Amino acid sequence: MLRSFQLMLFLSLIPVALFSQSKSTGIVSGRIVDAQTQKPVEYANMILLDSLTGKMVTGIVSDSTGHFRLTNVPFGSYVMEYSFVGYEKQRSKPFVITKKQPKVDMGALSIGSSSISMNEVTITGEKSMMINKIDRKVFNVQKDIQSQTGTVTDALQTIPSVTVDMDGNVSLRGSGNVTILINGRPSVMGGAANLEQMPASLVDKIEVITNPSAKYKPDGTGGIINIILKKDRKAGFNGTIGANIGNNDRYNANIQLNMNTGKVNLFGSYGFRQDYRYRTSELNSQIIDSATGQSTWLFQNSDGWARPQSHLMQLGFDWNISKKDATGFTGIYNYRNVKRHDATYNLYLNNEQQPDEEFTRYHDGKEFEKSIQLTAFYEHVFNKEEENQLRAGIDYESDKESENDYYTNIFLLPELPGETDHSVSTNQNQSINITLDYSRPLWEDASLETGYEGDIQLTDQNQAVGHLDAESGNWITYAEENNKFHSNQTVHALYTTLTCQWKKFSVMGGIRAEEALVYLDFKTLDTTTYTNYFALYPTIHLSLASGKNEWQLNYSKRVNRPDGEDMNPVPEYRDPRNIFTGNPALRPEDIHSLEFGYAVKFEKTNLVPTLFYRFKENGFTMVTRSLNDSVLATTIENLSKDQSAGLDLSGTAQIARIINFNFSASGFYNQIDASNIGYSSAKSTFSWNAKLNASINITKTTLFQVNGQYRSEVLTAQGLRKPTWVLNVGFRQDFWKKKLSFVATVSDLFNTQMMKNSINTPTLIQETIRRRDARVIYGGILFNFGSKGKKTKDSKFEFDNGM
Repeated sequence: MLRSFQLMLFLSLIPVALFSQSKSTGIVSGRIVDAQTQKPVEYANMILLDSLTGKMVTGIVSDSTGHFRLTNVPFGSYVMEYSFVGYEKQRSKPFVITKKQPKVDMGALSIGSSSISMNEVTITGEKSMMINKIDRKVFNVQKDIQSQTGTVTDALQTIPSVTVDMDGNVSLRGSGNVTILINGRPSVMGGAANLEQMPASLVDKIEVITNPSAKYKPDGTGGIINIILKKDRKAGFNGTIGANIGNNDRYNANIQLNMNTGKVNLFGSYGFRQDYRYRTSELNSQIIDSATGQSTWLFQNSDGWARPQSHLMQLGFDWNISKKDATGFTGIYNYRNVKRHDATYNLYLNNEQQPDEEFTRYHDGKEFEKSIQLTAFYEHVFNKEEENQLRAGIDYESDKESENDYYTNIFLLPELPGETDHSVSTNQNQSINITLDYSRPLWEDASLETGYEGDIQLTDQNQAVGHLDAESGNWITYAEENNKFHSNQTVHALYTTLTCQWKKFSVMGGIRAEEALVYLDFKTLDTTTYTNYFALYPTIHLSLASGKNEWQLNYSKRVNRPDGEDMNPVPEYRDPRNIFTGNPALRPEDIHSLEFGYAVKFEKTNLVPTLFYRFKENGFTMVTRSLNDSVLATTIENLSKDQSAGLDLSGTAQIARIINFNFSASGFYNQIDASNIGYSSAKSTFSWNAKLNASINITKTTLFQVNGQYRSEVLTAQGLRKPTWVLNVGFRQDFWKKKLSFVATVSDLFNTQMMKNSINTPTLIQETIRRRDARVIYGGILFNFGSKGKKTKDSKFEFDNGM
């Protein structure tokens, strides 16, 4: 372990030896902001022009805080031209770079919204809903009408390359293993159940990064999805209140407030949501005995409802202590409870296809979850250009989830007494994350960023199952059905990234060294395991910009470590005929990800095609096998090999400044080798998905939106997932200069959303169809109030920066 850390320390200090300065060229830096709100305009196009000839010299885009920095600029006289979708193109006053003045700080450059008159109606340009860049996609949630009434899960379904199934499970480019961050930090609130209840109206934007740099954890096959909650900074007191009512007793409300005195910004938000979910499913399976060749058939139908309620609160402050120092604190509290009821009818047929067993299983349950996340940071800049920066952050999170479920079996064939089971389970997680980041320029066309991240995660699970004795009325507990489990995973990491720029070409190379210590205690089995391993994760990003075109080539090595519960061999009895067992021999997935992207900008259209290739060793897959003629067991296995390649195409387009389109299509070829677990040595398929979102400005205060999604057939280790599609619509009417808005949305307009899966193996043939309630309708209002003060300066660092 000591030797590993010595190597990690050595790697982090290599670039320090490169510190030097060159004065042959200069630096131009600054920040671009919205002229009305003073909010930063991210990913604006910054073009440096020769003031005498008007020819382009170089260019760049602003980062997520609106900052830009051009290096290696020859001495001369220039003007800066800056623009963005929905804004008027602007030019700065001429300025010079000389030997005496090699650095020019342009300060805050304001850019105003564009407008066009049509029959005496003025349509004003706004920030684009979707920003497509080569290295990331940024979804501005507040521009999506569905997000005003829906959840984060609803918002994610609109983002290119991202898909969400009926259970809320998120996939990125076909991979279900995605790292979800909240405000740039790992969070248990990024789980499917919480995202399905988190109000999207409390979210500012969502970033999707498929090949992040070495600064960020290499966890996750698909990449990173960063959900950034709203935190307004306008001067004075400001707020927003929203409320929505839906069919089937659905409703939600939220409030956001901020008070900015100049140096101190206080902010807070609260959202409440009550939902209703109705689900039905059909399952037909044939279980084949490999020894005798005889079959057992199962026909299963189920329907049920769930009534979830959630409360999400955020409270915090940012304090600019001085021109060089800032600190801040944010606390997030989440409470969720769910009531459930469902009934599942089961009919088993023997080899002669005669009824052998028939019963209905009823389920009533309650689920509770409480989460708290506390985050604090301190940042310091060492010079007035804010180029030499240090940031320290600490994050603590605690989550406790409990379930209380009752099951009753009513037997029709044979006629037996009913059976009642009771299951109580708790799952508690605690984590501490510590970061220390330092960045500085090495010379005029190179910069360094290095840092440390420490992460400790503790998990405790406890499940007890009881059976009601019909004669005595007492509950009987069987030790083999109980489950107690503890895990402790600690990861220490050091990273270094070095960025160099030469004219229009730039390269960022990085390496991350991680030492992982994993302790698992299977208390039920009285067994413990301890694993200690060290690994290096390199990344490289190459970029070439030329006018309105940009090319980028990226590579990263990533890892997907199994959760403790994935390795817990104690059976989890989902019902008497279906059990799940973890796999203690499960190995981490190693992923090699390669991307080649191209971005081109036209007057009213932006296109970003990206080729990608992903190779996985020891990929995870779910495998279902028959234990006998009536019981199925599911577990997780490592695939021998899994590789995929494909093309992403995303873009935005505008027609007459009235209609804005965000569109995407992803096609990928996937090949898996499951020969090591007893299946086909090479299975392959081509699958694709497409999305379209159209925003139609009927008048300057009336907006109509429609978005559609399609997912094609997808290969699995044992079969296929069938295609599906859905269409949603939304409407917004603004009043009183957009201080008051009315919104209405309809989800799954044509009742088409479903999940169809098939399994086809020598011992199991199965077809499953699952449906959800359709045509979810919401109507509501949104009210903005407060002062018209300008937004004050951001802190030098933000948790969502630098992605």
